[in-house]
Amino acid sequence: MYIKESTMKKVLLVISLLFIILLGGCGKKDYYGYWCKYDETATIVILLEDNITDAQKSAIEAKINGFDNIVSSNYYSKEHYGVEDIYANYVVSFSSFDSISTYVDEFNKMGGVNEAKQVNAKQNISLYNLEKGGKYTYTNSDEAKEEDIIEGKWKYKRGVIIFTPSSINADDILLYTKDGHLCSDADCTKIYFKSDKSCNAE
Repeated sequence: MYIKESTMKKVLLVISLLFIILLGGCGKKDYYGYWCKYDETATIVILLEDNITDAQKSAIEAKINGFDNIVSSNYYSKEHYGVEDIYANYVVSFSSFDSISTYVDEFNKMGGVNEAKQVNAKQNISLYNLEKGGKYTYTNSDEAKEEDIIEGKWKYKRGVIIFTPSSINADDILLYTKDGHLCSDADCTKIYFKSDKSCNAE
């Protein structure tokens, strides 16, 4: 059976368009779910003995204030937590991970310390949930309350995901896709990873 050249071109065009649509659909499905990005801050939690003396507390505070790379230090009493079965503690954050394990060892040798341990903190959290049907939620916390969650619609177009918040005055936000990752910049130097709703890697 003879098929006109013009008809053949139309058939090939339709097949090509279907192929592109299928590829685009598969790409979109790859990005369903939670995606998170955050900065990790070196943090030490120092649990204190119940019978710690004022002199021991002063020595611990002097040690904390003697570090060059300290960012913040906070003391939390049992009364702060409102629970008896918990240790009073210091939470100390640092600007770098340099010598953190050494600091932990030094604290553990000090009087009045029950245990010192490294517990790295998440800061500058950015957490998206891309839902089927083109809806999404966004929050800057891994423990966000309902009123802190931003909602809107998203669409995938030519390697870019466009987020349009429901709020009238909010601007669209772009995330870029590359090698199965979501990135906040076109060069993909700031990468989002697949996570759960608490910003923990899957």
